[in-house]
Amino acid sequence: MKRFVFLLFIILLWSCDDGDIIITSFEFDDVDLQLCSGAAENEFVFFKINQGVNEAISFNFVSADFSETEETAMPITINLNDGNSSLIYRQFNIAITADYYCSNIPPGDVIVTEEMVGIAGTATIETLITLEDDNDGIAAEDEDLNGNNDLTDDDTDGDGIPNYLDQDDDNDNILTSEELANSIPDNDDPRDTDEDGIPDYLEEDDDNDGILTRNEDANQNGNPRDDRAAPGELPFYLDPESTNAEVIVAPSRNNTIQTTFTTTVNITGIQFDGNNGNFQDDNFSFGSRETTISITTEL
Repeated sequence: MKRFVFLLFIILLWSCDDGDIIITSFEFDDVDLQLCSGAAENEFVFFKINQGVNEAISFNFVSADFSETEETAMPITINLNDGNSSLIYRQFNIAITADYYCSNIPPGDVIVTEEMVGIAGTATIETLITLEDDNDGIAAEDEDLNGNNDLTDDDTDGDGIPNYLDQDDDNDNILTSEELANSIPDNDDPRDTDEDGIPDYLEEDDDNDGILTRNEDANQNGNPRDDRAAPGELPFYLDPESTNAEVIVAPSRNNTIQTTFTTTVNITGIQFDGNNGNFQDDNFSFGSRETTISITTEL
């Protein structure tokens, strides 16, 4: 991240002889970028707080296109002089918290001792998906079955969902994470019930009895794991000697993936009110923030 250091020269007193100039340096490289929703519809505020020197910088804006959990088709650009946005640097008499920006009523004991308001500049906001994984117990890089360093073309069950995003890689209605553990001491290899070299989580017929695993769901509740001849016996789908009748069951598992969105905020061409002649840089990178959510798709 580009180091952001402004030298702000603020003329507080001026007489015919001389004036007092306060020189303030501030930086926010090591400070987390935070976000709150504003009071109005589609209003947001990004801010950074440097509690060590009681200062903060904030960017308030209105945009119907922004979401921290949706990708932007293209970067959102906002002009600071559009009447709906503001960039403000402030110093305070005491350390502040996020409540200063996120609460409807700011703390009453906080006093702004210095303030600079941006009167021109362009903000750019971009939200991208930076990480997706199905959390199925198989590392994403290990689901590159053809070894071509492209995870998107490995789709064992042909359901249109690549394995690294598919919680049920073989569409047998048993989650991949539930098909990994074997009963072999000191062996972490994925379970391979029929010992054909294909692990159960990638095979539609785990016991090689000619009946697809999902069709050994005798009670047809979408879960073959609870179907067995008697308590304590192997479930039908793991028992090649079972005599259960085949039923036709469609793939029924919803698919949930963990998705991390990264939002990046930059402002260029900044002009503050007051004396701007000694600014070292008119560009400011607010930096990035990550938001991870679970997204479920009904199959």
